Amino acid sequence: MSPRIAVGIGIVWLGAVGCGRPALQVERLETPVAGAGAHSADPALGVDPGSGELVMGWVEGDGKVWTLYASRSADAGGTWSSPVKVAGGAESPEEVHPHGESSPRLVIAPGNRRALIWPNSVTVPGRKWPATLLRFSRSQDGGQTWSAPTTLNDDTTAAPVSHQFHGAAWVGDSGIAVAWLDERDVAAPVAAGAEGHTEHASEPDATIYYTTSEDFGRSWAPNRAGWKEACPCCRVTLARDRNGEAVAAWRKHYPGDVRDVVTTLLSDEAAQPERVHQDDWAYPGCPHTGPAIATGADGSSHVVWYNGKAGSAGVYYAKVTASGERSRPVGLVTGTRVGAAHAAVEPLGDGGALTAYDLTENGDRRISVARVLAAGSLGERLEVPGSEGGKYPQLAVLGDTTAVVAWTATLGDRSELRLARIDPR
Repeated sequence: MSPRIAVGIGIVWLGAVGCGRPALQVERLETPVAGAGAHSADPALGVDPGSGELVMGWVEGDGKVWTLYASRSADAGGTWSSPVKVAGGAESPEEVHPHGESSPRLVIAPGNRRALIWPNSVTVPGRKWPATLLRFSRSQDGGQTWSAPTTLNDDTTAAPVSHQFHGAAWVGDSGIAVAWLDERDVAAPVAAGAEGHTEHASEPDATIYYTTSEDFGRSWAPNRAGWKEACPCCRVTLARDRNGEAVAAWRKHYPGDVRDVVTTLLSDEAAQPERVHQDDWAYPGCPHTGPAIATGADGSSHVVWYNGKAGSAGVYYAKVTASGERSRPVGLVTGTRVGAAHAAVEPLGDGGALTAYDLTENGDRRISVARVLAAGSLGERLEVPGSEGGKYPQLAVLGDTTAVVAWTATLGDRSELRLARIDPR
């Protein structure tokens, strides 16, 4: 078990606190890394709906061989259980690798059930980047043991292509839904595998494929093709709605190289996905920045995304109500120096949301947290101390207000997993 480190002093405030509302406070936390190598990265966070435990998955390694681990905390990240290996390691060096935009996704359901979904790496001669299979492992004992990895994409007898940039969610009573960007329908796939690369607009779009399981991963339905014209390296994100269905968000490629964020129910591939907001961001390539989505108890979806359009570049929040109404976007951080950013969002019990993102208005890579009020206005914002070089934040909210944010810090040639707890005071 690791002690927490309190760093409530030295917070960088970015916005005024609303009258009568508590201020956000930060505590840096120790991480449960296993010490398997010099690097750790790609956190995935979730909360057990039964026990209230905080659960985290992550990868760590020596830069060549990587292992996927999981751990749990009963005190909001103050202390952690011993890490449990899920997959990877020296015996299967292509099983796990770090990739912020396509990092592991964690699903948690009642009854001590947990699952992790991630892409492996398949070296293919002649491909610019490795192909990938979408892999799955589950635990039915609260994370003490994990099943041997299995493959979710069902085109394994065909030529190796990319299956990644995925989202996952608990659905129904005992179900899981997984959606990803798939190359199998592309005549000459190029591969969208390395973080930070940019594809030219002439490169083919991806198709969103998905699969579901009604028994928490024991068996899976055949893969289904959903929507085409998906930006080929911007992740799909899934969230469970109040009816137990999966809501999907992704970046769609419109005519004229416009790449705007859309949402729809995953189960209705006949539905036309609707823009969260008509940004009309035209970009001749793939920006490697998918949206974040979470759903509240009132049926609303909270969406956060990056818009790179000149004159309005920034990270934005909007709410999509259960009836489909879209709120006016709220700029969390904007400015001419705000490049491609990555975000996370979680609903709060009062109808608002907590967000995290990894760029400042000056273009510095650093983790910030902002609260959006239920009325749709921006509340407190703060920069997390010690988060310089941080990217790809992940959020989990415990008890409606207390939250934990995790991110990957870049420290020279090393990557390091970091954690902080956010409390209203």
